[in-house]
Amino acid sequence: MLSMIKKWFWYNWVIIALRTIWLGIIVIADVLHPAMIAIPFGVIILIAFLVYAIPLIVQYRKENWYLAVEVVMTGFFYLFVAYVAPGLIWSFVLLVIIIGVASSRRTYMWTGISSGIIFPALNGLITNRLPYEFMFSCSFGFAIGMAFSILIESHKQARIIQEQKQLLEQHIKQIEELTLIEERNRLSHELHDTIGHSLTSLLVGVESLRSSVPDSQVERVDTLVSIAQRSLDGIRKHLHQLSDARLNQSLSEALLELTEEFMKSTGVTVNFRVIGSETAVMQKMSFCLYRCLQESLTNAVRHGQASVISVDLYFESQQLRLQIEDNGNGLESNEFDLGLKGIKERLEQQQGTLSVHSQSGQGTVVICNVPIQVEAGQGSIRLLIVDDQVMIADSLQQILSQQDNFIVVGTASDGQEALEQCERHQPDIVLMDVHMQGMNGLEAFLQMKERWPNMKIVVMTTFEDSVQAATALEHGAEGYMLKSTRPKEMMEAMKLIYSGGTWLDQSIATRVFEEMKRQREQLEKYSPNDPYGLTKREREILQLLSDGLRYKSIATKLYLSEGTVRNYCSTLYSKLGVSNREEAIELARNESIL
Repeated sequence: MLSMIKKWFWYNWVIIALRTIWLGIIVIADVLHPAMIAIPFGVIILIAFLVYAIPLIVQYRKENWYLAVEVVMTGFFYLFVAYVAPGLIWSFVLLVIIIGVASSRRTYMWTGISSGIIFPALNGLITNRLPYEFMFSCSFGFAIGMAFSILIESHKQARIIQEQKQLLEQHIKQIEELTLIEERNRLSHELHDTIGHSLTSLLVGVESLRSSVPDSQVERVDTLVSIAQRSLDGIRKHLHQLSDARLNQSLSEALLELTEEFMKSTGVTVNFRVIGSETAVMQKMSFCLYRCLQESLTNAVRHGQASVISVDLYFESQQLRLQIEDNGNGLESNEFDLGLKGIKERLEQQQGTLSVHSQSGQGTVVICNVPIQVEAGQGSIRLLIVDDQVMIADSLQQILSQQDNFIVVGTASDGQEALEQCERHQPDIVLMDVHMQGMNGLEAFLQMKERWPNMKIVVMTTFEDSVQAATALEHGAEGYMLKSTRPKEMMEAMKLIYSGGTWLDQSIATRVFEEMKRQREQLEKYSPNDPYGLTKREREILQLLSDGLRYKSIATKLYLSEGTVRNYCSTLYSKLGVSNREEAIELARNESIL
């Protein structure tokens, strides 16, 4: 009941006030003029209270029954009043107004006739009076109620229109962002086999020579590495200028700024405090908690209708803890909604946990825990490097072999050779490029996961591709890494993955989560005639393959890069359970997929 009252608007309070005034009239009449009532003191008050309360309870419990209960109880109560207190019959008009407010286009005929004609006529017969004046008063009261109902409906429609307008604006903004992101990804793929590979080869190759050059030449090595790194960073900056801004300030400053902006835009009070001594944390952890707070604040206001939110950031010895507590309605069930699922996925990427405590009408507490350090497992980590760029594969092998905790058991130049190496060496982690001649990385990855489910696979690439990363993670990849990742960060990522975690390059994390969410939503829209779960784009490419077009022609027709088309085809062949385009076309025609 309390949760329902919290959702009331001004017109709900007007109706309850009118109802309360009616009850007050009955009580005052019974107290000040008992002679006008032909039954013992207090009896009519008790019955009136039941008429006052029972319809409200029914409205809360079974809203569909409310109007019928209101009309029946009100009508028969006033037939009773006509016998015992004829002088109070006029107050029936107040309840008729309430009935008029509650009536709709589907019900106003029977409610209007009952309360405006039938019951007033019966009251006139009981009191031996002409009912016309009373019928007119009740009909007029019902008309007032209907007019007020139309006003309420207009107010609701205006509110719905405003909400739809906001949703439409958000949708348009998302379409614009997705269009720009698609163009950015297209440029990334075009650069993959040119500038990207050249700079990455230079960067990784020079890094591998660092330990063998004289001390006098170390500065020159640093200069070459710096030039290559700045070039890659410059390209990435231009390609991803539409992506979310990174946290360039301390974690507490970023969260405080977020809460202040949220208060300005919503008017909700947000109290923020930091507990413990702040320490520097990795950017990906900061970004994870930043996004978790964003989602939690939105959920608290949108779903919980909270007016006050408390945010506490705890810096503990082994973990960071973010606690968000609100005074809203609480969750109706223990299941995670979409917002909470998004938070949980982000935290799991950082080996963190999410706990939610909520009761209806008592607010919600969301607690996000992220470990500051993750220790690697015992013993050396056996690695297999797969890349068709010999220089990159050799450079990575030399860098990783120099570390005490890593053993490179072999290298491979394509997917087929990688499968043979996995069969022979059984590595702990496979570092594998996506774009390779022959069997590409995604095809090999899917076969590896089928044959060796416990083998950990990290997909490597030169530039970010959110569709590619989401597909890999959905199929069980433990990591998605840029080749330009610095060696120290790469070592930490390998240790994290070996100990059971998942590593995703921070520059693409947000877009990957959005892409995975989009793919899950797409899965819910599949046709029952398509048991393979093909997306709209995959079906489009399959149709073009059936028409005889090659990869390059398909890329030109769909305004995609050839590499992106190859990735789509790899995923398409995997879903259909085939190994090449001819088998895919034959299967599609035999099973009427197209």
